[in-house]
Amino acid sequence: MQRKQGVEFFYSDKFLNFKKQWFKFTNYTPHNGQLKIHYPEKKARFVVAVCGRRWGKSVCASKEIETVLNCPKTRSWVVAPTYQTAEKVFREVWHTIIANPDPTKNIGTRRASYKDMYIETEAGSTFEAKSADNPNSLVGEGLDLLILDEAAKQKKIAWEMYLRPTLSDRKGRAIFITTPEGYNWVYDAYVKGQQDHEWLSFNSPSWENQFAYPKGERDEDLIEAKRNMSREVFDQEYGSMFTSFAGRVYPFDRNIDMGEFPYNPNYPTYCSIDFGYRMPAVAWFQVYYLNGEEHINIIDEIIHDTNVKTDTLALRIKQKHYNVKLYYGDPAGKGVQSQSGLGDTEIFRKFGIRIRSIRDKVSTNIISGVSHVRSFVENANGERFLHLDKKCVGLAVDFENYRYPEHKEGTNIKQEPMKDGYHDHGMDCVRYFFINRFPLRSHKMRLKSR
Repeated sequence: MQRKQGVEFFYSDKFLNFKKQWFKFTNYTPHNGQLKIHYPEKKARFVVAVCGRRWGKSVCASKEIETVLNCPKTRSWVVAPTYQTAEKVFREVWHTIIANPDPTKNIGTRRASYKDMYIETEAGSTFEAKSADNPNSLVGEGLDLLILDEAAKQKKIAWEMYLRPTLSDRKGRAIFITTPEGYNWVYDAYVKGQQDHEWLSFNSPSWENQFAYPKGERDEDLIEAKRNMSREVFDQEYGSMFTSFAGRVYPFDRNIDMGEFPYNPNYPTYCSIDFGYRMPAVAWFQVYYLNGEEHINIIDEIIHDTNVKTDTLALRIKQKHYNVKLYYGDPAGKGVQSQSGLGDTEIFRKFGIRIRSIRDKVSTNIISGVSHVRSFVENANGERFLHLDKKCVGLAVDFENYRYPEHKEGTNIKQEPMKDGYHDHGMDCVRYFFINRFPLRSHKMRLKSR
């Protein structure tokens, strides 16, 4: 197939017919969402495909590359956040073009190296996999096709400074294929796809992949994910929606989530502590089942008191006389204090209180912990599992005022909530309870940006 230059090459009848033949030849049947990339509704140089998880992004990208690789003297790249991610697309192309057990489907090659992630055909076309983490590798000759895999996880500067110029000489085409990561620079590209005649953008949720989800949105796996994730996480990861978490961190509503939830001696009781002389925070939690689901009542608090010594705090906790099953706290509590020579946890142990703290990187990550707590406040189905007794007015205020930093124009939205020295202590205390009592590694959780 002879190559024309620019958009006309990709949208010519000859190339589109060849693409259909190649898909049939390689036993590839695109699902409804993938068809939007393979056969766009308009002749766009830049396509922004915002997709959900398990959508088939790697396979879809590989098929676009394979069709271009079949044409003489073309150059194609896939660029991903890391080499490991880029390898997913390269592997798909390699197994079709190089390692296919059916010799009739192999393309003659001059050079092919899986280690270098490089393929060159006898017709003079090349395909390489690149990492956005290595900007120096992104400088090269002009490209006919550029795939930005998981584009939302890449930096804007990589696209503007290094990658966009590679498309100028040959008037090449770029496909951004990604799951959203909040309102970052890919959102701006998505908006451009709704306005600029050379750009095209669309959302395609996970359930448009009818092969992975034959029941569509009513698939059992999606129903389970909805039940155990916050609405924002589900909408982003599966619904392919840009979700903003500017402003309040938690969808707490004291009219719904606050009421008569007193101590019940029949329920297991837990205590969670955020240490700190200036303003410590303590809360007591009870866990129970209701209609087959675990619910959590916050029954009491010590909050917003200032200049409280560690031993004084321990005594105040003991004076509550709750039958506490386990105590949880800040992993930093093991740090040694300059005055006493002991850490907070050691001081508490002197009073018969043994503090437990989970320490793995996933659990201690604030972003993932906040997402975890949010799924209990309200999940994607609108179900609520966290309840405050009416005496916990301090924590109610913290829930209502725990916020993300104000977004400044031209910058990425901050993913971590603000540490204002007042509302964050109570919210840290709540987070320590959830990541310990309901470990993240046993839940279907994913990190998200706001």
